[in-house]
Amino acid sequence: MKRMALRLVIAIALCVTLGTAVYAQRITASVRGKVADANGSVIPNAKVTAVQHETNFTKTVTSGGQGEYYLGGLPAGHYDVTAEAAGFEKLTWKVDLTVGIEAGLDFAMKVGSVNTQVDVSAEGQLLEPTKTDLGSTITTGQVDNLPTINRDFSSLALLVPGVTPGVGGNGPSLAVNGQRGYQNNVFIDGVSNQWQYYGRQASTLSQDWIQEFQVMTNSYSAEFGNASGGILNVITRSGTNDWHGRGYFFYRNKAFDADPFAGNLVNGDPQFVPSSQIPDYTQWRWGVSAGGPIIKDKLFIFAGFEKLDLNSSAELAISPYWVSQGFKNVLPVATTDRPYLIRGDYNINGANHLSVRYDRTIQKSVNEGGPFQVQDGRDTFGGPVWNLVANLTTTINNTNLNEFRAGYLSNEPPIVCNQSGTGGTAELAKGPPGTFANINYPTMTIGCPIFDGTEGEQDLKLSDTYSIVKGRHQFKFGADVRKNVLNDNITNFHEGYWAMDLSGTDLAFDINNPASYPYVFEGNTGQNAFKLPIWNYSLFAQDTWKITDGITLDLGIRYDVDRSATAGNQFIDAKNTAVVDQYGGNPPLKKTQVDYNNISPRLGIVWAPTADRRTTLHAAFGFFYDQNHGNFNAIYIINSLLSSGFTVVNCTSPVTNPYWNGGPTGVAQCQGALAQAFPFFPKFPGIAAPSQGLDTLDPNLQIPRTTQFTAGVAHEFEDGLLVSADFVRSNGSGLEYIDQVQKLPDGSIQFTDPRFSYVDSLTNVGYVHYTALEIQAKYRKNRANLDVSYTLSKAYSDLVTGSVFGSSPTNPLDLSQDAGPDPTDQRHNLVVNGAYDLPWGFQVAGIGTYRSPLPWSSFTNQNPTGAFFPSRPEPKDSHRGDDYKGVDLRLTKEFKFRERYQARVFWEMYNMFNSLNYTSYNNLIDNLSTFGQPTAASDMRRQQLGVRIDF
Repeated sequence: MKRMALRLVIAIALCVTLGTAVYAQRITASVRGKVADANGSVIPNAKVTAVQHETNFTKTVTSGGQGEYYLGGLPAGHYDVTAEAAGFEKLTWKVDLTVGIEAGLDFAMKVGSVNTQVDVSAEGQLLEPTKTDLGSTITTGQVDNLPTINRDFSSLALLVPGVTPGVGGNGPSLAVNGQRGYQNNVFIDGVSNQWQYYGRQASTLSQDWIQEFQVMTNSYSAEFGNASGGILNVITRSGTNDWHGRGYFFYRNKAFDADPFAGNLVNGDPQFVPSSQIPDYTQWRWGVSAGGPIIKDKLFIFAGFEKLDLNSSAELAISPYWVSQGFKNVLPVATTDRPYLIRGDYNINGANHLSVRYDRTIQKSVNEGGPFQVQDGRDTFGGPVWNLVANLTTTINNTNLNEFRAGYLSNEPPIVCNQSGTGGTAELAKGPPGTFANINYPTMTIGCPIFDGTEGEQDLKLSDTYSIVKGRHQFKFGADVRKNVLNDNITNFHEGYWAMDLSGTDLAFDINNPASYPYVFEGNTGQNAFKLPIWNYSLFAQDTWKITDGITLDLGIRYDVDRSATAGNQFIDAKNTAVVDQYGGNPPLKKTQVDYNNISPRLGIVWAPTADRRTTLHAAFGFFYDQNHGNFNAIYIINSLLSSGFTVVNCTSPVTNPYWNGGPTGVAQCQGALAQAFPFFPKFPGIAAPSQGLDTLDPNLQIPRTTQFTAGVAHEFEDGLLVSADFVRSNGSGLEYIDQVQKLPDGSIQFTDPRFSYVDSLTNVGYVHYTALEIQAKYRKNRANLDVSYTLSKAYSDLVTGSVFGSSPTNPLDLSQDAGPDPTDQRHNLVVNGAYDLPWGFQVAGIGTYRSPLPWSSFTNQNPTGAFFPSRPEPKDSHRGDDYKGVDLRLTKEFKFRERYQARVFWEMYNMFNSLNYTSYNNLIDNLSTFGQPTAASDMRRQQLGVRIDF
């Protein structure tokens, strides 16, 4: 006992000094336990065999000297796990293994004939007695049965405590424990599917191809990295020994939907857009998939194809003036998507399993644009994105397992401006700069968007993980190597950007009318294409130590080296030389250094105090690092390093008006110079050259990280109910901030280098602090499945936005002015989901959501405070909007015909009770009569018809 006590003290000391890890399988499951007789005496050398029902995949080990056994690398599915020993009856557990689970199965064998078999069911077991990380598994049943209007499987992550809709404008995202959406990572079949450029999922995968996925929100294993938010660990469906197939169809039409909110109130009553004015909307989505054996028990295939056609129209907010000028105010918009997937699984032998997946997406969004962009100012976005992923799992012997993974992602979606035709950026190069200029009137935009071209990347990912079981210890070691190729060819202001009509009226440009002259010009010259490869790598080690049958300690450490921010260093010397030659002074740029300090200790402990292991107490602590994202490097490279000059002229600014004299004559002279050149790049008589702007990176840029802590309790009742409650703390630091303050060599501070009109630097001074109580209940019984999650949380930050581009401070000299509620701060989040099988082949399934109000800030056109940017007269996020309420429902009727065929017809309603959920408000405090009134709302009731045939 003294030795055990000493070991426990040492373990607790390691908890304090090292930090958290929980054992996890990336794409497989595992079973761990002990073989003993009915009196508790261990049985060594017992044969323990796991057989998967779907493919007959079989793995066998023998128990060790303490009766312990471990079966790892098991594909998710339904299993029989059988223990055999001479003089004892066979004992078989029937168990469902989901992705990432480590099931605890102990065998209490009775003396008897080895030919006698006793079956015990663990199917539906909900509690993992060695689990210390937080999160939940979205099961196959939830993927198949719950309503999701856009068929985006990742939206089901919102069912998990601690997950809310994200902010930041970089596409659909999830805020996990208050952190930004781009801080998450998405693993599909063991390999990251993240678009590193923006920090979001790259591929389109039909929801019907997804078998299940884990949502890991806190304190996940050291095996998982490059994320300081959450992890989605997804596995796709695979073939089995029986042929199975599916065909499905979904249809939406504007006639099914309720009238949308019009964005204003009349006498306090919300107004809605009449049906006659709602743009047309029709969406067709259909797909097929099938899987089965090529060689029974050995080789399997699964394949799927989906086709999406969405046709609608956009009603523009351009004024009647422009309509009278011949511009259309209603434009057709469309989205098409043609993803397909092929996956093969090969049981090479009893020791080796290989899976290979190839998927490709051809997605296009036609006539993309904002409310003021007319036909020629819109674009077509999208193109092929493809993945090739391979996994080889090798069982070396009873105690040693190796997992090798490889993946290649190609993601090069072109953005083609309508005005340029089909030539894309090549067409934009024809004619002098400004031929396709982006021209902005108060209520209309013409010309090509400023970011036309290709924001592309290619990613190669290789990883290997080795597991060793030795007594009560389970060691795991691994390494990841990643090659990211930043492959950009974007215009980024090379065609010019113009702002017209200083008076705020709509007036077509006329050289004879000074009232129509432009007052802002921004333009870039120089090279705008590059291809830069960067290598990154990671190492990790962890030990899952079963101190006793009821106490498990997880120790882990991870080390990440991310060199992405060094992309562009090779251009700095040439740029510095060009600046010094032109302006004199010191070189303005420094090379970005690699952050070599990303060491992530992690530790977790779980105690199952009762013999039946239906109750666990757990705690975990650790550090988690994100990765750099290529979008800002691309801006830095194109706007500064490869640019021969980024010109910013604002005739109303003393900094960027080359004729500024403090009065209207200087403004008029500036506008006149712009008008003489419009729409081509301007020249300024009497001025050698207007000052240039500069985008930079902090040379000591670091990778954002979170420090995470959790402690909680879970209990599984005998009637199929699991309840858990957890305290969560997640402190995010080092988030991206755009800093406009420069420290000079003498220690003084200035806002910009006097040689430039502005200097923006990406730094790491942002933070998000999140504290929560997260409660979850799961019920699985007979024909009913019900999950309830509730989060009571507070998110506090110094960030104004959640963008992957970085947040700009209100006052660069005092960042505390932006300290306050985070844009994701929703105090109460309640989500209920479930499905129930009714008589006569009916099923009802749904998701009910309540979220408390989000914060928002007020602004003013006045300058009452004299602050650096005086547009915000109150502390950040001083106001709260309205709460969100929504119920999504699916009603299904099943028809069976022949022996193996089933048809399901379902009707789905989203926001079934037509709740009015406001999303933005009039935040201009100058007009108190409209201040605080809602200006936008999320969708009103929408409906969708669906049919699915399975065999």
